[in-house]
Amino acid sequence: MPLLARGGGVSIRNLPVILIGSSHGGYLAHLVSKIAPWAIDGAIDNSGYAKFPWRFIGFGKEIDYMEHISVGTAYKEINLHCFDKTFWTSNRYSPNFFSPARRKIRYILEPKHLEIQAKYPKPIYVSYHSIRDKDIAPPDEKQELYVLYEKLGFKAKLNLIKKESQIDGKFIKSLEHGLDMSIKSLISKELFPMLTQIFAHPKLPCKNKSISYPSDDLLYHFFQKSDKMHLEISRVEDA
Repeated sequence: MPLLARGGGVSIRNLPVILIGSSHGGYLAHLVSKIAPWAIDGAIDNSGYAKFPWRFIGFGKEIDYMEHISVGTAYKEINLHCFDKTFWTSNRYSPNFFSPARRKIRYILEPKHLEIQAKYPKPIYVSYHSIRDKDIAPPDEKQELYVLYEKLGFKAKLNLIKKESQIDGKFIKSLEHGLDMSIKSLISKELFPMLTQIFAHPKLPCKNKSISYPSDDLLYHFFQKSDKMHLEISRVEDA
């Protein structure tokens, strides 16, 4: 969810852009800042994953139908497992084969891509994550991501919730995925401090509104033109 903050003496076009999301929304906030780092000033996340779950790709059941369910429920001795249906497939001979290249471009935790992003104006990152969130958004991957952010010069803070004593019943209500945290309380706690940082240390203007990510045999080229984002995908040998 993009939020535009108002500031005295700042034109509308130059207002900061901050993305805020929980779970998949938090993942998308990180992903948008990856493909258009010049356009994003900050991302505030609750329990987003550093690598997308296989359950959303559409053929997770082909890998493990017990583990990669999108939605599941149980009643007595009956287990009901539901799966997303997409155009992606594990058939390597299909044009919709979900190849390693197509996987990597969707990862936030992709070291070589982070190195490329670090050459652009850097968004500020703040995240909350439970140490027990192992099934949906593994905390070890999130910790590795934020270590890389800091190593590459990003202002990035991961608030890892480890203990029952950190549950206050208002902001953090559980140690499950999402921490039972409301978006409203996350905004109330983190938006103003991030705006303060952004206005105190504004990003330098970026004329190069274009970024390319080599991903195995594919090259993903994202660029902004006429206030719209575009994507060109080419084979590495043709790039």
